[in-house]
Amino acid sequence: MAKHTDLSNSERAQIAQILDRRSNEIAGFCDEYRRDAKHFGSVEFALSREIDRLRRLAERVNPAEPEDEEEASA
Repeated sequence: MAKHTDLSNSERAQIAQILDRRSNEIAGFCDEYRRDAKHFGSVEFALSREIDRLRRLAERVNPAEPEDEEEASA
């Protein structure tokens, strides 16, 4: 099994992009699902958890660059 360090920066960015895109697709479906008066809270909760899981995974695969303290205070 490949280690995290075996992936190039480009590969990690691509994986993160796919995970983000998938979480956004699920979020769009979830919004439509919530509008249905007959929706189930358990399904909504499961969808929300999956969205969060995918976004956390994307962040772990390709973490944001730390902000420079000088830039953050400007």
